[in-house]
Amino acid sequence: MALENVLVYRIVTGDNTYPHSGNFTIEQAGQITVDDSNGSDDSIFGDLTHTGGADQPDQDVSVSTVTEISNGDLVDLRYKYTFTGSDGSSGTVYFIATNGAANYGPLMVSETPLDPSVTYTFGTFNTDGAVAYDDLVPCFAAGTWITTQAGEKRIETLSAGDMILTRDNGFQHLQWIGKRTVLAEEKFAPIRFETGVLRNTAPLLVSPNHRMLIEGGSPQLLFGEPEVFVAAKHLISNEGVSIQTGGRVTYFHMMFNSHQIVSSNGAPSESLFPTETSLGSLRHASVKEVFSLFPELQLLGLENYGDTARICLRGYEALAMQQNVA
Repeated sequence: MALENVLVYRIVTGDNTYPHSGNFTIEQAGQITVDDSNGSDDSIFGDLTHTGGADQPDQDVSVSTVTEISNGDLVDLRYKYTFTGSDGSSGTVYFIATNGAANYGPLMVSETPLDPSVTYTFGTFNTDGAVAYDDLVPCFAAGTWITTQAGEKRIETLSAGDMILTRDNGFQHLQWIGKRTVLAEEKFAPIRFETGVLRNTAPLLVSPNHRMLIEGGSPQLLFGEPEVFVAAKHLISNEGVSIQTGGRVTYFHMMFNSHQIVSSNGAPSESLFPTETSLGSLRHASVKEVFSLFPELQLLGLENYGDTARICLRGYEALAMQQNVA
């Protein structure tokens, strides 16, 4: 089965019906998982009316957080426009149609990340809307919003030196950010938190061992702490939490001078805490970069980074806490 995950945007202001012209702004509409598995151009998000038409009948939606698209719908791309942004960006967007109808717009996908704070201008038009899934913005960590001194920013737009809001220490300089793209299978399959599960404002996907901050009466009662860290994989028994497999996932890692709690889609979770396990998940070049920024970790040992921002529950402790809540 070829499951492809795609971030969907919605036009908020501007010309959202065909033909398009002038300026427009966008918002994130949500994410869709497309089951494209008939063995014909399964890596291509097809265009019914032009290239890719033979594959289009197999582009079924298996998961959707987009209001206008339901699970089981058939999705297709009908045409594309180039664009330029007020921030100097440029790229190509592709308009989505559902269930074979001529209902394309205002939903679209993009080859480059789009920012709600930017005004875009439509450019040249082409009726060929087919595009490789790999060329589109991934819907995983690359869509995660992080609270910064400059407002909410997508994690893929951050760079070292940015001021990130932390729960305990206000705005802190981001010392390092890295990423790794892997197949979303087995131990690398992300954990998905539906909107509101951890007070997150949008669906959130994190790596299985990424620790989320849990607060309330149960941690206090069982562990004497008002807030604790729990690995995402130990929360999947909760309603609204699931494992999402298929396609590729791009994981981002943020590191500060000390372990921090940051806001990701509104949910509190941890920054990278350097251990043999966490650094082992990074590429060799990324590990070298971390050690170049924090040489004491390599020279004196990882334990010299300091303590975690909160106590970290083991799997059986997390289970006991959830049973106490139930």
